[in-house]
Amino acid sequence: MKMTKRGYFLLSIGLLIAIFDGLYRMYLYQIRDSQSVAWIGETWFIWSIILVALFVWAAVSLRNLKGVNVTREIAATLPVNCFSDVALTVNNQSGKALSVQVFEHTPDICIVKNLPAKIKIDHQQYTVVRYQLKAIERGDLIINRCELWVTSDFGLLTRRVYLDCKTHSKIYPNYRSILNYILLATEQKTQLMGIRQRQLRGDGLEFHQLREYRMGDNLRQIDWRATSRLHKLISKDYQQERDQNIIFLLDSGRRMRARDGELSHFDQALNAMLLVASIALRQGDAVGLKIFGGDDSFILPKKGSSTINALLNNVYGLHPTHHASDLVAVAQSLSQQFKKRSLVVIISNARVEDELELKTAVNTLKKHHLVMLANMREQVLMDVLEEPVLQLNDAFRYAQTSIYLAQREKLHQTLIHDGIVAIDSVPGQLAINMVNQYFEIKRSGRL
Repeated sequence: MKMTKRGYFLLSIGLLIAIFDGLYRMYLYQIRDSQSVAWIGETWFIWSIILVALFVWAAVSLRNLKGVNVTREIAATLPVNCFSDVALTVNNQSGKALSVQVFEHTPDICIVKNLPAKIKIDHQQYTVVRYQLKAIERGDLIINRCELWVTSDFGLLTRRVYLDCKTHSKIYPNYRSILNYILLATEQKTQLMGIRQRQLRGDGLEFHQLREYRMGDNLRQIDWRATSRLHKLISKDYQQERDQNIIFLLDSGRRMRARDGELSHFDQALNAMLLVASIALRQGDAVGLKIFGGDDSFILPKKGSSTINALLNNVYGLHPTHHASDLVAVAQSLSQQFKKRSLVVIISNARVEDELELKTAVNTLKKHHLVMLANMREQVLMDVLEEPVLQLNDAFRYAQTSIYLAQREKLHQTLIHDGIVAIDSVPGQLAINMVNQYFEIKRSGRL
């Protein structure tokens, strides 16, 4: 038990009375007033009895709290870096009304709003405490117990009560952006995200339906038999090919530990991968995932809405390691494990010094697959180019950064010349760039 501010206040008053009593007794003894001495002593004695009685009553009122229990309602899956609602139901079966302050024993990775909360619960009643919780890291979130500070009668003492209330949630990547994208059904809203969808043209696309000719249609789209039969121009409408395989090679090595803002490069890559995977699944494609760079695993390409849940369940607790990534080894492994032609999307942070390894890996993959490299470029490089050049060191840094970026651009152009789809993007724009390139590949029929 712990004394409250009110309890300390009453004890302070008693202490002041005791000090006053002692000093006044000394004065009365000096003037030999024995009746006043007796009166002062009686006053102190009565106050002491009242004070002790109050504290004993308060302590007794906190003894039987076995009838108090707590249940927690929290979602089984929560998005990282987003506040989510949590409800605590405090049930009082202790036989009396209680004044309670509610605390949660959350891990250090959590930020909590609207706690602690002060509530009053009548006998055989319950109160729901609602608060918001945000986890700043992906993984398992286990909350084992809840803590209540119960205030005694007269508000003199508090007792800490620890109640077991274990819940287990999974902190997923922030898939709300995926859900928001799915809700953007119209072309106008899609363009607001920076994702471009153009009219489907050219070869390599599946026939969808016949429709009337529209301005801008290619002459090759005109169905001349239907035109002669109906005496008006009829065009063939195409849709993007379905039933194709998309395999993501996601780097979890040490370079992906770098951060631009709150999220690491790995988290940015993970969010981008999930967004493109969700779109590909809705397009009728099969999606697979292979992790490399320390935590190696392979999920075979599958179709259907349940595939995104399978991906989330496999990657929600995954974090970048301290190991160096071996891109050549993972390329050779995938070529042996899966030979059916697919779009292989490498998401990594490959640099100029990795040119030989990178070319070896993509040459191995492109024997069977169409390869896309989604390469992450540190935002700090772009920030250096925007900083004012005021001193000699600033000029050196600007020149070195420009040379490095030029070498990097040359590497990507070489890959593009060799038939590789190459994206060089800062982490914040990676998802949009990958989606745009995915649609471009689908339109072109290269896969």
